[in-house]
Amino acid sequence: MAKVWRQGKNRITKNIFCILGLFVLPLLLLTVVVFSKNKHVESVITKSSELSQKEPFDEITQNSYYLIILIMSDPTKSATRKVIRDTWLSVRNRKVKHLFVIGSKGVSKEVLENVTDESSAFQDLLILNSTAESYTSLTGKVLAGFQWTYSNYHFSFILKCDDDSFVRIPALLEELEKQPQKLLYWGFFKGGSSVFQKGKWKESEWFLCDTYLPYALGGGYILSSDLIEYLAKNAPLFQHYKSEDVSVGVWLSPLKMHRVHDVRFDTEFKSRGCYNDYLITHKQNANDMRLKHTNLFNTGKLCQSELRARYSYNYNWTVPPSKCCKNFDPSLP
Repeated sequence: MAKVWRQGKNRITKNIFCILGLFVLPLLLLTVVVFSKNKHVESVITKSSELSQKEPFDEITQNSYYLIILIMSDPTKSATRKVIRDTWLSVRNRKVKHLFVIGSKGVSKEVLENVTDESSAFQDLLILNSTAESYTSLTGKVLAGFQWTYSNYHFSFILKCDDDSFVRIPALLEELEKQPQKLLYWGFFKGGSSVFQKGKWKESEWFLCDTYLPYALGGGYILSSDLIEYLAKNAPLFQHYKSEDVSVGVWLSPLKMHRVHDVRFDTEFKSRGCYNDYLITHKQNANDMRLKHTNLFNTGKLCQSELRARYSYNYNWTVPPSKCCKNFDPSLP
């Protein structure tokens, strides 16, 4: 009798283990798998949100600046960048961040190694690996610089300039604080110019009108962060024209914003001379930059003596672009 009871007990125990093996264990395994998948999905969503959402500017301090300066440069022009660092970028301000924007696609191994070494030494190069370095790709390079900066920094304004521009950062900051802090497009504007039909500036894709739309000249212009956001988010939709400054003017043309024409931006294809009121001066070589920097350090003035090479104008926003810029004024710097 005891033997029969033990055999029955063993069968019951085996049946219990069979039930556990058939039903309970798979349920436990399924629970572990589901939990693991949910945890993985949550991790991916968190990372994606961190990439797509930007915190309010006033709630963060790291990677936050009032002004970010994007200086368009060539991979081979390390000597030029050194001069800029030694002159107008030597004036430090914690509210300002600068980056030399460089396209590295297709450059030689030796040039790339030099650029990488320079980047490690100074931590101020924005190297765009998918952008080639040529005039025809400049528009895409500028737009890519805007996109990257928008995704990686918090800022109020961006100054786009070239590596042959001289910028008076303290004076520029002082004047920037007086400007509208939102929807600002600030520079030296041009309107009504004939569309280039030949040469490296030939606009084969242009069909908008007989002249260019109003745009701030590319030697240096400032855009507020909300306009940069607009450009960054709509970048895939934009038609690229040969001239980056013309392109930016077209992209922003339908927007209701503050277009501020300022004669203190000497940013045309050729400098208008030297005036102590200038905030940005374009087409400056290394000696020009050193001289202006020395003048500012020794005398507080940009120029040893003021000099006019070309006349300036005030933009007339009440007339069509073809009539905007006809009244050259000898009293203007």
